[in-house]
Amino acid sequence: GLVAYVFQPGDPGYDANVPHGIIVTTTDVGTGSWGCMGTVISGADGTALGTGAQNTIEIESGCTTVGTAADICANYTNTDSGTGIYSDWFLPSKDELNKLYELKVLGFGNFSTDYWSSSEYEESYGSGGGFAWRQDFSNGSQISGNGKANPFSVRAVRYF
Repeated sequence: GLVAYVFQPGDPGYDANVPHGIIVTTTDVGTGSWGCMGTVISGADGTALGTGAQNTIEIESGCTTVGTAADICANYTNTDSGTGIYSDWFLPSKDELNKLYELKVLGFGNFSTDYWSSSEYEESYGSGGGFAWRQDFSNGSQISGNGKANPFSVRAVRYF
């Protein structure tokens, strides 16, 4: 993977003595729906840095549909040359996904156009849990009213 972001002062997980941050897979790990259209996934509405892993856990717990964006990431395993096997991948939150967009702007990552985040759109709760956040990598816009049944690209991340 690529180091996509190193936590800065004020970020959750920041430690002045030990660098921590986000690693991203070098290619997409699939395409899928966000899943469970019409179902509110309690606890999967975190948007900030540091919330993607918990969002993914909540999605996997509340939506047992196989092949959703979160499921693809949660079941992804990667062997890094000489350093081990990593299976702690997850679907990035809205703000974590934006850090990946910034990496793309710098010319790294082989990104396509539209990616799911793990952040359910809060205002969809009144409409029965039908929406989640995605990011358009062609222009950087983050879009909220996306029906969870739509297939978008999936890129897995992990913390280091």
